[in-house]
Amino acid sequence: MSTEADLPWVRLYPPGVARDITPRVSTMLEAWDTTVERRGDVAGIHYFDKSLSFGFLDRTADALAVALQARGVARGDRVAIYLQNDPQWLVSMVAAWKIGAIPVAVNPMLRDRELKHHLNDASPRVLICLDSLYSTIVRDIRHDILVESIITTHPLDLVPGAQISGALSEKIEPKTKPDDTDDWVELLLEYDGRRPAKIQLTPDDIAVLTYTSGTTGPSKGAMNLQRGMVHSSQVFAEWFSINEADTVLGMAPVFHITGMVAGMGVSILTGAPLVLLHRFDAAETLRAIERWGATFTVGASTAYIALSNESTVGERDLSTMTKVGSGGAAVGEAMIERVREATGWHVRGVYGLTETTSPTHITPLDVTPPIDAESGALSVGVPVPGVRVRIVDIEEGQDLGSGEVGEIVVSGPMVVPGYWQLPEESANAVRDGWLFTGDIGVMNDDGWLFVVDRKKDLINAGGYKIWPRDVEDVLYQHPAVKEASVVGIPDEYRGETVKAYVSLVPGKQVTSEDLILFCRDRMAAYKYPRAVEFLDELPKTASGKLLRRELRDITARGK
Repeated sequence: MSTEADLPWVRLYPPGVARDITPRVSTMLEAWDTTVERRGDVAGIHYFDKSLSFGFLDRTADALAVALQARGVARGDRVAIYLQNDPQWLVSMVAAWKIGAIPVAVNPMLRDRELKHHLNDASPRVLICLDSLYSTIVRDIRHDILVESIITTHPLDLVPGAQISGALSEKIEPKTKPDDTDDWVELLLEYDGRRPAKIQLTPDDIAVLTYTSGTTGPSKGAMNLQRGMVHSSQVFAEWFSINEADTVLGMAPVFHITGMVAGMGVSILTGAPLVLLHRFDAAETLRAIERWGATFTVGASTAYIALSNESTVGERDLSTMTKVGSGGAAVGEAMIERVREATGWHVRGVYGLTETTSPTHITPLDVTPPIDAESGALSVGVPVPGVRVRIVDIEEGQDLGSGEVGEIVVSGPMVVPGYWQLPEESANAVRDGWLFTGDIGVMNDDGWLFVVDRKKDLINAGGYKIWPRDVEDVLYQHPAVKEASVVGIPDEYRGETVKAYVSLVPGKQVTSEDLILFCRDRMAAYKYPRAVEFLDELPKTASGKLLRRELRDITARGK
């Protein structure tokens, strides 16, 4: 539909947002250099109670870049970054760009087997990691990974003397300096004041290898290009009218494409300071919003649920936060209303994938998104500038018309060329520039996209097709439900039937029978869950997506 000359959704765009985007810069390194030249003396990062200027961050990145070169890193080599949401993440990424190296984003929640897979797949020359992660994870597998040098750093290495409050103070351990690694502070003191020779990146250079979550098999390294990161950062900046007067809250993990683009990318492009918190904690996030006057963020729906349930939410002045998006998973109307009641924020849906370098769709700011009458799904928005969208038949692949359910297929400057060293999987996922997302959705005549679910999560109950999101949206309407995830389980009569896993709002009580009746009264007879199981916390990826795969495993084990 988006290949037609008339694109009806463009009329829904915020003022000043054009149908197509003209890139402000050709690469993210150019964006960084421009911002440092223009804003070098002002805060680039707020971290706990300290601020770091763009100029300081650039000088630090220069020193690190020279140190990396001294360890053999050359253009095209990989530099793995195994950190939490710390300032060192941005410094390491920029340092890699300065010498033409490729940053590799590594999830800090990975453990032995998963970490070995990532590092041996990317084969980085250097690994930059937290000292605590080195001591507990990396040291034991060092001889099993393809890494030549390791640099360890502590969360407070760039902000000595920072005051940490609340639960985060318990999560940051004292600094250690392993004998068999290079220490960040000592290394940067050695190379301070030195600058690498200027190199010229191109829009088609890899900006970062970002590994998929692995919910459909071994994680794959998506090759996010410089042009894709520029495009997506600029989409967020223009859609939400972000400039240097704003303050960006890095709520999503920065190793994840959403946190990388909506957090670091937007900050680099606009010169707006970025608030980082090492790790997500609801109380400390609310405190940081109030302290630094944060205005813009994009986070997972699970993070917003945690913030709205935090006991201190009513004590904070959150009025500066006026530009709020939710990505990572489709959001429901009940969740949006719950967050609005607790915080006053109007959360706008954002849809995208690792392979699309974040957003392909965003909900217009001053428009109420519609609900699909058939699936009950709340729209995630309309195609952003430069993006084309098709809905195709799941089995045959032919294009479908408005209102028909099928696989979402997208193209545009933000789509990756494929996966690192996986030509067959790349060719299957990206065909003639079109990414086959694996997500199931429907698009109406006005361009609103409704994401029904993942193709693999479809439940077939006696011939009736049930999308888990449809059931989950109803469960979220119950005031006692904090989180809900629905899976199909074996059923002798229907083949499959619906089971819901639920965690409850602290202090609330409800029985499984109550929730089954609640759903039965609100949906078709074949859809409502026949079983409900309560868990203290539902399993999630580090980016906040609920993991249905693990819930299916729990069911299979009979737990």
